[in-house]
Amino acid sequence: MGRIITLITDFGTTDGYMGAVYGVIKSINPDSEVINIASNIPAADIRKAARALLNSYRFFPEGTIHMVVVDPTVGPNRRALLLTDGSYYFVGPDNGLFTPVMKVTGDLECYQITNDKFRLATGSETFHGRDMFAPAAAYISMGVAPEEFGPKIDNPVTIDDPDPEKFGDELVGKVIDIDAFGNLVTNIPSHMVKNDSCIIFCNHKITGLSKSYADVDEKQPLAYIGSFGNLEIGINKGNAANFFGALVFDEVKITDFK
Repeated sequence: MGRIITLITDFGTTDGYMGAVYGVIKSINPDSEVINIASNIPAADIRKAARALLNSYRFFPEGTIHMVVVDPTVGPNRRALLLTDGSYYFVGPDNGLFTPVMKVTGDLECYQITNDKFRLATGSETFHGRDMFAPAAAYISMGVAPEEFGPKIDNPVTIDDPDPEKFGDELVGKVIDIDAFGNLVTNIPSHMVKNDSCIIFCNHKITGLSKSYADVDEKQPLAYIGSFGNLEIGINKGNAANFFGALVFDEVKITDFK
């Protein structure tokens, strides 16, 4: 049975960790198609991995298994999860990785992976990506039902994602991600921003939304609605994070919002 299994990890590509994961999956189900979405998530950056999953999972065919392993709390006391919304499957550690997907999908059935039948017999407690999550993803791809992996649970760990707040005539949001180009992704959704809104960030004022980078001169800042539906701040042919000295959770203010 050929099913797609995607990988999002902080394993990198130089130490053989990704190779081991691929090997385990293909040894169990040689017909599976393994696609690496991202293996260069910054070490232990759960929020970055969660956003990478949120931004990509729904563009795959239904039935895809998404394995996400950024796991700073790896060990015998951290639960291992299998989640499904009936269309997609998600496998990874119980550390909040799946919070954004849970918010979007609403109802996710969640199972704790406890059945040793579906893990490597010679595994360790420091590499669950290889020893627990890769086998689980492979067996799901072969049609094993979620309830066979362990008991259903209703209390997965979640992380607190900030929402924009209104203070008088200002809407205050935050930078929640900095992408590989240095663009600043905010938590402000498109429906809260007008085309002529004024965006204030790091003592810079940007008046109105642009449709593309070319709408402003080179090396000049702009605000726009990004490809995943949130307000972003960028620099035409530049790096906004460097330009502003920006960090995740920096405040973004908007006047004349919806």
